[in-house]
Amino acid sequence: MPRGNNSSADSGEKDEDHDREEEIQVESKIHVWELDNLFSRKDSVLLDSGMFNFHIYNPIFQNSISNNYLGYLGSPYESNIYFKRESDVNDFYFLKNLSAYRLKTSDVKYYNTTTPFAVLKYSQGNQGGGKAEQTFKAFYTQNIDSTTNIGFDFNVFSNKSKYINQEISHKYFNIFMSRNTERYNGYLTFVNGNNNLVENGGVPVDVFERGFRNPIDMPVNLISAIESENKSLSLFTSHEYLMGQLPFLEKRQDSVTIDSIKPAFKPAYSIHYYADFSNYKRFVSENSVSAEFFDTTLINTGTHIDSVFFRRFNHAFQLNAFENEDRKFTFGKRAFIENEIVRAEYPLADGRRSYSYSNIFVGGEIYRSKSNFWTWRAAARFAVLGRNLGDAKIEGEIEKPFIFNNDTTRLKIEGWYRDYSPDIFQEHWYSNHFSWDNEFKKQHEIFVKSRFDYPKYNASAGFNYGLFSSYLYNNEQAAPDQYAGEFSVISADVQKDFNFWRFGWSNKAVWQAVSSNPAVRLPTWSFYSSLYYSHYLFKVMKIQLGAEIYYHTKFKSNAYEPSTGQFYVQNEMNTGGYPVVNLFANAKLKRTSAFAQLVHASSFFSLGEYFSAHQYPLETMAFRFGFYWTFYD
Repeated sequence: MPRGNNSSADSGEKDEDHDREEEIQVESKIHVWELDNLFSRKDSVLLDSGMFNFHIYNPIFQNSISNNYLGYLGSPYESNIYFKRESDVNDFYFLKNLSAYRLKTSDVKYYNTTTPFAVLKYSQGNQGGGKAEQTFKAFYTQNIDSTTNIGFDFNVFSNKSKYINQEISHKYFNIFMSRNTERYNGYLTFVNGNNNLVENGGVPVDVFERGFRNPIDMPVNLISAIESENKSLSLFTSHEYLMGQLPFLEKRQDSVTIDSIKPAFKPAYSIHYYADFSNYKRFVSENSVSAEFFDTTLINTGTHIDSVFFRRFNHAFQLNAFENEDRKFTFGKRAFIENEIVRAEYPLADGRRSYSYSNIFVGGEIYRSKSNFWTWRAAARFAVLGRNLGDAKIEGEIEKPFIFNNDTTRLKIEGWYRDYSPDIFQEHWYSNHFSWDNEFKKQHEIFVKSRFDYPKYNASAGFNYGLFSSYLYNNEQAAPDQYAGEFSVISADVQKDFNFWRFGWSNKAVWQAVSSNPAVRLPTWSFYSSLYYSHYLFKVMKIQLGAEIYYHTKFKSNAYEPSTGQFYVQNEMNTGGYPVVNLFANAKLKRTSAFAQLVHASSFFSLGEYFSAHQYPLETMAFRFGFYWTFYD
């Protein structure tokens, strides 16, 4: 702030300080975090700088190097790396395959910043024939005072695919607010989302054998497209009051040794309450029903709209006893009681059917999160009343740093045992083409995941194991089914970056094995490799030029059912075994980043089949570019 004028109004003297006003520059500091463990703990996250790998603009490939998707930006997807798949059993069933293009209240990030912080992000791809894909992001946050922050986040994904009757539009808008004082942590967030798709049912299996190469000319399975419109609205609030040591537990001090200066406040306990409400609506429209594509039509053979509604209110009361950083053998403790209220509604041939139910969960956690020797946590959550009675999750995590070759390495091991009930829509459903009423058992799963990081050598490795029984999946008729036996999934992965002079080589490899079962199919190997050249132009602009390749071995990937938005098991064809090569250029000048990319450049030389999912080919070679601006004042 400029210095003020402290001279007397009638002194007639000139204030020299006022003549040479000095502007004090405020250093920009930004702290970013998410809320974890039932919104009870802050988990710091890194702020995206927008440079390295900026060209990987498709969110599904930011999370997983191999995906089963419909071949274009914004399409439904599932990761081919099993341990990268979404596992939120409380989410809306019909949107789980669009998670990368939407925002849940549990994913919202909160900020504390000394200066206003803003981001503008834009990318565009030329599809040819007047078709294009675009992404846009506008983000802004600032502190009202040292403890209160507000902001908004607006994101858009839109794409008109090269193939006939393929189009998406994803939008979400988030307003968030946080206040973090010495004795209080409060949060409020609002999320409004729209996820809309137009689908063509894919292309015939033999389309390449018949000589088709141009996507615009390829025949599709649904000449009259099927459209799905998904609307969501979520509201979340959290309040935590922090307390010091309780008087009857505090050790008495000798009056002679009591310092006259009041010590800094250290929270010892807290009372926490949160409430989370979500409302979902889904409409599936058909201008005309294709008897060749759908085996069954239950309601209307002409124009028809299916609609489904899902509302969920979840709130919890928690008590926390924090660990004492000054003592070695203490740990934090948390206990909670949680209530969930759900209402689901869908159509029938002559009306509508609705289900209303609730659940009560109790649980607790012990943890040590502030230790240089190791950190650990153990938690449990049980459903003691309601539809999901008997659901349980017991989990644990250990993270241990090691000093090796004058560098800190880190080993992390986590695992859980979980029993959980099927989704309400896996048990009951009725639409124009599908109907089921099931009585499924609870699913059982055991997970063990480990990761070893060696930052000095830019290397990491992981090993994961999962054991499943009563596993729920969608069978060859695209309907929910349950595998009565047991099976296991094992995976190992390694990541290594090499740097030589101005060249870099980044590599990731994943190996997976699945014991015999009809429910889960995965590629044995998945690879990602990126070779690039980095340099500074005019000593101010950093550039990066390179090529990357994605590859996974052949396997029978799941097929996609557009009317339910679900992937299901198929035994007709293999996908994979095809390298996808992209060429890219990244640049960064101060606060501005940019990229240009030639996507799927390998299709220019390929005469083979490049299916990304059953009956869904990848889009052919196209040019993409994008910009990323950050503002810190």
